[in-house]
This record gives sequence, structure tokens and C-alpha cells, in this order.
Amino acid sequence: MGRGLIILLVASLGLNIFAIGHMSGRFIAGDPPPAKSEGRHRSGLDDPFKLMRYAEELSPELRDEFRGEFKKQLPNLREEHHRMHELRDELGTLMSADPWDGDAINAKLDEIREIQDRKYVFFNKAFVNAFEKLPAAERARLIEAADARRKEYKKRRRNKKGGKGDRPPEPPRDE
Repeated sequence: MGRGLIILLVASLGLNIFAIGHMSGRFIAGDPPPAKSEGRHRSGLDDPFKLMRYAEELSPELRDEFRGEFKKQLPNLREEHHRMHELRDELGTLMSADPWDGDAINAKLDEIREIQDRKYVFFNKAFVNAFEKLPAAERARLIEAADARRKEYKKRRRNKKGGKGDRPPEPPRDE
């Protein structure tokens, strides 16, 4: 039972690492996120990738300055991204090895987590610096745009689910 739980937890962590790596890899590689993200949602303020799209509402000068702050961090992000791929390959080798070496796997997962933390630090630094350089009115406008899009998304989602919000419909009752 304990070994099965460990395998399940490691597999879950691996999927999370893959998802985060995929998203950050697309950004670092210069691949913009899809124009419409019907299938997934996070609010604009806790999702800098989405907020970058809202920068389209800024004047060209402010937009270039805003994006420039992120470009300053790209070398750091790329370096960490490449190291993350190396560590994932190493993790895959460890996880397929016989005999199972849980200590080595946990150590590799810790290394991966440290890189993820550094990537978030670089990204958050750029995000805060970009926002700091905007006039207060423009910051407020971006936040309002993020809120409006989040509300619109929730409304579309509610309509798609028959007006019941995020809860599944209740099963019919036999009386």
C-alpha cells in the first residue's frame, strides 16, 4: 500500500512538473498563449501569462516597456528551463531503474522544485517591475480588464453548464 501511494504521488508530481514546464517553455520560446482559452481559466492577476495579453490595451510605448521587463528575465528563464529538461530526463531514468531508489528520486524532485522556485522568482520580479513602471491609471485599467474577462469567463461557463455555476446538476429524485 505504501509503495503504491508513493508511486501515485510521484506520478502526480511528474504531471504537475510537466504542465508547468510546458507552459513556461512556451513563454520562454516566444510561443504566445492561445488567443482564447475557453478550456482553462485562471484570473488575470494570479496569471502573468494571461495578463501579458491584456497589455495589448496599453499604448504602444507602454506596451513595449511592459514587455521589455519580461524580456530582461528571458536569459535567466531559458537557462533554468533547459536545466529543468535535463533534470526531468534524469528523473525519468531514475524512475525506470531497477531497483527503485526512492532517496535519489526524492533528491531529484527537490532539485526540480528548486528550479521551479527560481523560475517563479525571475518571472515575478519581471511582473512586479513591469507593473511598477506603469502609471497608476494604466495599472488600474489592466486590473479592470483582467476582472472583466474573468467575470465574462464565469458567465460563459455558467451558461454552458445550464446556469448552475460550477456545480454539476443534481440527479433526478424518484418520489
